[in-house]
Amino acid sequence: MDVRELKVFLAVAEERSFTRAAERLHIAQSAVSTTVRALERDLGTTLFDRTTQRVELTEAGRALRPEATRILASLEAARETVAHVGQGLRGTLRLGILHGLTPGRVREAIAAFRAEFPLVEISLTAPGGRGSLDHVERIRDGSLELAVVITLGSEPGIRRQVLSTDEVVLACPPEHPLAGRDGVDLADLAGESFIEFPPGWGVRCAVDQSFASAGVQRRSTIQMNDMSTILDLVRLGLGVAFVPASVADQNADLRFLRVRHNPPAYQIAIAAAADRPLGPVAQQFLRIAQSITGGRPAS
Repeated sequence: MDVRELKVFLAVAEERSFTRAAERLHIAQSAVSTTVRALERDLGTTLFDRTTQRVELTEAGRALRPEATRILASLEAARETVAHVGQGLRGTLRLGILHGLTPGRVREAIAAFRAEFPLVEISLTAPGGRGSLDHVERIRDGSLELAVVITLGSEPGIRRQVLSTDEVVLACPPEHPLAGRDGVDLADLAGESFIEFPPGWGVRCAVDQSFASAGVQRRSTIQMNDMSTILDLVRLGLGVAFVPASVADQNADLRFLRVRHNPPAYQIAIAAAADRPLGPVAQQFLRIAQSITGGRPAS
C-alpha cells in the first residue's frame, strides 16, 4: 500500500465513479482500475461493490476511508513542517466556513493570514446538506483541520474556540398578524407555517431544542439551506422563519420578533480535532484568528 493507491482510492470513494475519479486525478480510467485492484490485493479484500450503474464502498472500504484520509493529512502536515523550516510557510489551509453566517472577524483573519503567508493556498469548504454536522465529520476524518461551526455544546472528539453567541428570532412580513408585537411565546406559533433550515443545521437544532423543551409542536412547510432564499420566501408570505438575530440589520423590510421564554440560541466556534495536533498551516491560522476574534477555548 502506497500514497498513490490511497489517493486513488479516496477519489473513487468520494466520486462514486471510476470515470469521474480518473477525470479528477487527470489519469486514464484504466490506471484508476488497476490501482484499486492492486490495493485490494495488498489488503486481501474488496473495497468497492461495482455494478454498471454505481460504485459503492464495501464494509472494508468504509473502514479504510477515514484511515486513508488521516494518513494523507498527516503526510501533508509533515511536508508543510519541512517546507516551513526551509522556505517559509507553504501548504494548504483547509477551512470549513458557513456561507453568510461566517463571522466578519473570521473573514478578516483569512485576509490577515493571506497577507502574512502568501505562499499558502487557501481552500474554503462550504457546509454540505447537514450543515455544521458535515464540517464536524470532515474534521473527524481528517479532510478538514479547522472549521467554523454552529454548535449548541460540546461534540465528542472536537475542541472548540467559541467566537460568539447569537440568539434566534422569528422573521415575518410586516403585514403578518404577529408583526406588531414586541415578542412572541413559542405557544403562540403552533398554527404557523414555517420555512426552516434542514435538520442538522445549527439554527434548526437550536429551534428544535427550544420547541421540545416548551412541549410545543410546529408545522414545517418548506426547508431550505440558504439564508437569503429563506428571507425572500418570508417576504412572499409563504411562512415565518427562525433566523439569526444578526441578520435583522440587513433586512429592515421584515419584522424580527424575539422569543420571550426559552429563546433559541447557538454558539459560533472554530472547531478542530481533539485527538491530534494541528499542522503548521492550521496552527498559524488559528493564532491569527484568535488574535482578531478573541475566541475563547471551550470543551
